[in-house]
Amino acid sequence: MEGEGEGEGEGYLYLCLCDHIVGIDMKKILSGGFQTNPPDLTALPVDNVTVFKEEKLPFGMGFCVDGSKLYMAGGEWPPKRRRRHGLLELDNSKGYKGISSSMYVADLSDFDAVGKIKFSKLHEFEAPKTSAVMMKINQKIYALSTNFTYFSGFKMYPIPFEVYDPDTHSSKSITRRLQTPPFYERYERGKRDIRGYALVGNTLCVQVGDFDCHFYYVNSGIWRPSPHQNSRFLSSIITNGLGRNLCHGKFVLGCEDVLISILRTRMEAFLLPPPGSNENAPVFCQMFNEVDDDLSKIDEFSYEIDGGLVLNLDKEKMCAIFSCGGNPEHNFLVYIYIFQVSKLPEQPRTKRIKRLQMDFRPVLKDFLSVTCLHKGFYYLNKPGFDFPLITGAFYLRDGKAVCSQKLI
Repeated sequence: MEGEGEGEGEGYLYLCLCDHIVGIDMKKILSGGFQTNPPDLTALPVDNVTVFKEEKLPFGMGFCVDGSKLYMAGGEWPPKRRRRHGLLELDNSKGYKGISSSMYVADLSDFDAVGKIKFSKLHEFEAPKTSAVMMKINQKIYALSTNFTYFSGFKMYPIPFEVYDPDTHSSKSITRRLQTPPFYERYERGKRDIRGYALVGNTLCVQVGDFDCHFYYVNSGIWRPSPHQNSRFLSSIITNGLGRNLCHGKFVLGCEDVLISILRTRMEAFLLPPPGSNENAPVFCQMFNEVDDDLSKIDEFSYEIDGGLVLNLDKEKMCAIFSCGGNPEHNFLVYIYIFQVSKLPEQPRTKRIKRLQMDFRPVLKDFLSVTCLHKGFYYLNKPGFDFPLITGAFYLRDGKAVCSQKLI
């Protein structure tokens, strides 16, 4: 399937929904040309759809991709009936009060006869997980549960942070609990939750609440409320107020000092100061006006824009994906913007004013040339799309993962 679909260097884009995975051959997307007049809709050229209910999988699982392997864990078992206050009754006969602790694995180079992803159960974590943040670091899979649920409104305290080591042969030590993040203590007051995350080297950066970030250093196994003094790169990002952008963005392949992020509907690019710069070296910010204009047109037609994410596709080539709703005829709507970037000729940086202590404002200035390769506003009409919210996406090329991102 993967080898047949890619062709000419293109790959596969997978959109993760609460209860589906939708596979898209990027060659079909790009061969469709431009659709220059959103909110006009066109059918999404889907190559395969995996339905969790048919595969007897829980809904709303966390995921990570490594090579051709897709790992998914946690989630909520499909609801039985609707409660009076609008939430759904989970299947309490499975997991802990209907919340799963199972982890599954699939080989994305191996599909069944009808093109669906084939999952097998890999492991059982010690504790259940809802909308888990997952990542593979040093051949180990880290699973950090959030307190976000799609159906039940279930809250769990304390929320576990665990690591699975596939190379450990002893069943007693194959899963290890890690230091509970300090911000979890505030969950019981309902003031904080995980809103986004990013992995920088072996450091996990987690956005908590609207603005705060916390950092987990894998090598030491310690959480910190601020970057370590030796983490100059992370310190620069936080000092410049870009923690949220880091947790909702990606660095451009081939331009590692350029960060592109999406905060709900606001898509921006940031050029970070070179290593060794003084504290007054400015961060440049550039808006994506074409995307902003398209989303404004979509919004004018009362379509709901639920949020977006950005993925790397290739060197200096990226894809922005916005989940939409509000159309009575189509449950599933998505705006896709594929683009190529390159740096403009470098110009001398100017100093900026330090407005507040440790508060720097990015300087609005174009530093990228942005070429739109394709854009389209798509719908998908297939039975069973009862919860059509996009929860994440990942991209494969040559049978291996290039990039992935989960929406929280």
